[in-house]
Amino acid sequence: MIRPGVLLLLLVTLTLATPAGAQVFYEAPVTPSPETAEPAEAAGDPIADLLDALPPDQSTDSADSEEEVTVRQEQEALLAAPFTPGAQPAAPVLLPQTPQAIAPAPAPAPTVTAAPRRPAPARPTLDRPVMIDEFGRSPDGPPTQIDLGYEARIRGSASSAQGLLGPLDGGWTVRGPDGVALYGLQLVDKGSGGTLEGAWRAMGGSGRVGLIESLERTGSMLIVRINRGYGRPLTVLTLSASGPGGWAGDLSDETGTRAVTMRRN
Repeated sequence: MIRPGVLLLLLVTLTLATPAGAQVFYEAPVTPSPETAEPAEAAGDPIADLLDALPPDQSTDSADSEEEVTVRQEQEALLAAPFTPGAQPAAPVLLPQTPQAIAPAPAPAPTVTAAPRRPAPARPTLDRPVMIDEFGRSPDGPPTQIDLGYEARIRGSASSAQGLLGPLDGGWTVRGPDGVALYGLQLVDKGSGGTLEGAWRAMGGSGRVGLIESLERTGSMLIVRINRGYGRPLTVLTLSASGPGGWAGDLSDETGTRAVTMRRN
């Protein structure tokens, strides 16, 4: 309960404080209408609410993405972790390489000095050509060891090939009873009962040549027919083996029949 003296004191104070002619009255608070009323302050920050509603990768306030944060955390954890011998490091570590032993270089092969070649024998000085029938003369120097070896191989090959042929293969000469050469024959005997072939050459002045018409071998008998040309009768040799490598018989032509022999050249 307010005392009367105090109430009087308050009234005097208000009267002195109010300007002259002013009226003191109580103004009731005005309630704004819904049309003019301003929207009340939201209970929070609307921009912050929008940013919080965005996905993490669309945020603009965060300086680092989650992946960068994760990588940084792993690096910090790796640096802070104590060293454990034998543990596998997270990053490759370059270890010092053990030096490999270097094999010594192979020694150079010894140099083989070839023996000096002997000079080729000097060719003989000739003042005229060497004829084919001069067996004691040669247009070349004496044969070397290489020449002799080559000739020996050639002769061996010829002997081997000759061994596969028949006994009539080779060159033959037919002579009359006086020893004059009448025909030269070159026969081919393939052996093993093969067909005989050959050619002939007249040893007289004509020197005519030709193929043998026919060759017949029956046991130890040999018949040779030579065709000397058109209109001339055949020359027939009827021979039989006589001694080692020899044949004897007769020859028949337009002049008659005469005894002949055939020997290998």
